[in-house]
Order: sequence, then C-alpha cells, then structure tokens
Amino acid sequence: MLSTNWTKITLWNRDIAPEPNVNLYGSHPFYLVLEDGGLAHGVFLLNSNAMDVVLQPSPALSWRSTGGILDVYIFLGPEPKSVVQQYLDVVGYPFMPPYWGLGFHLCRWGYSTSAITRQVVENMTRAYFPLDVQWNDLDYMDARRDFTFNKDHFGDFPAMVQELHQIGRRYIMIVDPAISSSGPAGTYRPYEEGLRRGVFITNETGQPLIGQVWPGLTAFPDFTNPEALDWWQDMVTEFHAQVPFDGMWIDMNEPSNFVRGSVDGCPDNNLENPPYMPGVVGGTLRAATICASSHQFLSTHYDLHNLYGLTEALASYRALVKARGMRPFVISRSTFAGHGRYSGHWTGDVWSNWEQLSYSVPEILLFNLLGVPLVGADICGFLGNTSEELCVRWTQLGAFYPFMRNHNALNSQPQEPYRFSERAQQAMRKAFTLRYVLLPYLYTLFHGAHVRGETVARPLFLE
Repeated sequence: MLSTNWTKITLWNRDIAPEPNVNLYGSHPFYLVLEDGGLAHGVFLLNSNAMDVVLQPSPALSWRSTGGILDVYIFLGPEPKSVVQQYLDVVGYPFMPPYWGLGFHLCRWGYSTSAITRQVVENMTRAYFPLDVQWNDLDYMDARRDFTFNKDHFGDFPAMVQELHQIGRRYIMIVDPAISSSGPAGTYRPYEEGLRRGVFITNETGQPLIGQVWPGLTAFPDFTNPEALDWWQDMVTEFHAQVPFDGMWIDMNEPSNFVRGSVDGCPDNNLENPPYMPGVVGGTLRAATICASSHQFLSTHYDLHNLYGLTEALASYRALVKARGMRPFVISRSTFAGHGRYSGHWTGDVWSNWEQLSYSVPEILLFNLLGVPLVGADICGFLGNTSEELCVRWTQLGAFYPFMRNHNALNSQPQEPYRFSERAQQAMRKAFTLRYVLLPYLYTLFHGAHVRGETVARPLFLE
C-alpha cells in the first residue's frame, strides 16, 4: 500500500542496496487500485524511460516521464485477481520453472575454491538438510571475467558440477553482463568475438562505451541487437560444453557501472541533462550506470535503460534452451514489466536485519502481482552478520518464498543452516520439511501462473 500524501515514486533501474523511497533495481509502471466496496482497477503505462509518479491526496496520480512512447492500458477487473490477469494478458504469463528450481538453493560470495564448495554440499548432507541447487558467486571466475573459470582454485570445476549431477543436485553460477575489455589481444574470446560481431553499446564516436565493473574495464552487450542474442547464445553454449551448469544467475544488469557513465565521461546534451530530472539517487541518470546518450540497436540508452535486465533475461532464457534443450532457470536482479516470461527475481543486497525480513513479505506478494512469481529474498540476509534467531525465523519465512535461497556476502559471518546450534538446526529442518511437503502444491500453483496468469504467493485481498 502506498500513501497518497504526495508520495513520489521514481522509476530508473539502479544498483543500490534496498532501502525505502529510492529508485531500486526494477521498474514496473503499473498500479492496482482497490476501490471502496472491494472492486478494483489497474493502469499500466508501457513506457521505459525514467519517470516520477506522484500520488496525491485527491486521490489522484501524475506520471512524469522523460520521453518515449506513451501506451496506456486500463484494466477494469472488476475484482483484483482479474486486474492482475488482464495485466498479464498484456505483458505475458510467467515461465514454468523446472521442479528442482523450487527446492532449496545455497550460495555464498566467498566459496573461494571448488574444494570449499564441495565441502559445503557434504556438510549439508551430513546435517540432514535438503539441498537441490548449489551456487557460486564471482569466486569461480578467472579475474572475474564471464565464461571463464579460475584454474588454480576451480581447476576441477567441470568435474565438480558433474559430481553434483551424479548425486541428484543442480548447479548455478553468476554471470554479469559487463564483458572485460582490457586483456591482451587474443586472450579473451567473449570480448574479441563481441567486438568482431558489433554487439556492444557504443559512445558518440561509435566505439564501444567502456565502463568499469568487477573485472576492471568493461564493455556492455546490447541485448536489443539480434547479433548480440546470437553471440550470447554462442558464449553460453561454449561455456556449457565445458561446465554443464543448469541455470543462470544474471546480476549487475541495471546495468551497474562503478564509474559515472563511462571512463571517458559523458557528452553534455539533453539526454544526459534532460529538462526534467526525476528523483533518481545521485541526481543524474548516469549515476552508477552508463551514459544515457550511448547508442543501442533499437534506440538510445536513455529510452532503453530500464529494459536492460529484461533483454538480458530474454537472451539468457533463449541461450539456455539452446545449450541444455530443457526448461530454463534464470534469476535476475534488474526487472521490467513482462520480466516473468523469462526469469525469476531475487530482491538484491538486503541487510541481515528484522526490518528487511519484514519488507520481503510485501515485496514477494508485489512481484506476484507483477507476473514474476519466482521470487525470494536472501534468507538470513546478505549484507552484515545475521543472528541465530534471525536466521531461524528467516528460514521459517523463506520456506514459503516461491524461490528459496540462502545467500551471503563476502565479509559476513557464515550462515549455512548447519552453522547454528542443534536447537536452531532442528527448527530449520522442520521448516525445510514443510517446504518439501508443499512442493507438489507449489508446482501446481506455478502451472496455474504459467497457463492462466494466476499468482503463486498471493495477498489475501486478491481473494
């Protein structure tokens, strides 16, 4: 529920740890109104530009978009459930996840070798905790570059993934969109092949725009370019031939950039400094991302920024179909309207505190109204240290998240279920048991979402 007392909502996708009243990872320009008497209607402004939405006491609402196309859809319900269904008729029904994707997932930024990753899986088994999917963060990469693995610390990476398959488990690793551009010539195929095929977002001189992300200097694929879709598919398929991973975790896809705009700055023009600047964190469109005036296949980044995660999700979904020949599993940070057709979502870099546990409930219900039912928050929290009580309670709540993953930051204390006291572990096992008992029911709900545009985690007012 949003206050109508001059509340301003800003939509411009941004890499920022979740907090109230700032523009976060995703943009969904759709609202649902519950009228007096229980009837409902909804409005969707299909516009991907930066915008403010101002709610007024009347009650009334003003959209202030910085440009683009103005397509307005009005959904008359008349009941709330029908409004959601009518919205999904426009943006697309959610994809059907594989059954294993509804089990428990475990990740940590800091599983620094394949030996440590294996040990975690073994510890989970020994402590009688179910684990369907093991994940790795950036640790597996060579110099933090996509489609590589570190030969020193993950030398037996392909064998590790095959072993997981032999014991009935699945494997997912992180993939960031930014492609390292600074290696010696002939040493990094994804960049050189991307350069040859012209798949990168360009600056005003027609050269690839260079920013800075985890691997250092990077170029950004333009997923609105059909050639980039084929290049991404080739990179995914080639890497999958080495390491038979089961799904993709696409992160940093707002797109996130550690410098403002590019290493060369941005031009001074109307797209960088529009006449109306929405209430974005940092006060400029290029804060924590790339230049708004940079060029993509379909238009300028000014028009396409909020679509970046969606277009990467589509490219990744398509690539997984090609590489694996089975139903894809994609989890993305950045989202836009219609995202659920290709991907699920996790709620980003949440803090390990009670407030963020609480916020996760409306967020998960909201994403179901937006047609992204495969959604969850990092159980026990991501940033900072959890406590035993918080982790137990979060695990009990997380048993009801459609997407159930415990994930932890590099410098935080470990929070795998087996790390806590026997009493805490018993409480967690009970929550896990309930989750696994409910799996057939959960899977059926996902099928309803996939074929009829229904919800999986549902606020009571929909009934």
